[in-house]
Amino acid sequence: MIKTKSIYEPKSKDDGLRVLITRYYPRGVKKEHFDEWKRELAPSRELLKSYKIGEITWKQFEREFLKQMNGQDSTKMIQRLSHIAKNNSVTLLCYEKKENNCHRHLIHDLVLNQI
Repeated sequence: MIKTKSIYEPKSKDDGLRVLITRYYPRGVKKEHFDEWKRELAPSRELLKSYKIGEITWKQFEREFLKQMNGQDSTKMIQRLSHIAKNNSVTLLCYEKKENNCHRHLIHDLVLNQI
């Protein structure tokens, strides 16, 4: 099973492997709050900035982000997470508190498509 949540939400027993997928380390978060930090599953610095300052729409962000996830390191990590998620829980974590328009949902879908 694969799910998503904000890194600022409390841990729960059913989270399983907790994977932080942010480019930057979230403020105020201790390393014990997640199991792995995988920057290769985060948008590039430039793409994130373009979206945050309103230069591109969510649809444009989504299209460019999915192109970035075609890289070898990202593809390997997505395959690894899908393999783990077949038999165990995996929770993708990001610092965005709101669920909509967050790259963690795009990664969620990519992992699900591999299962």
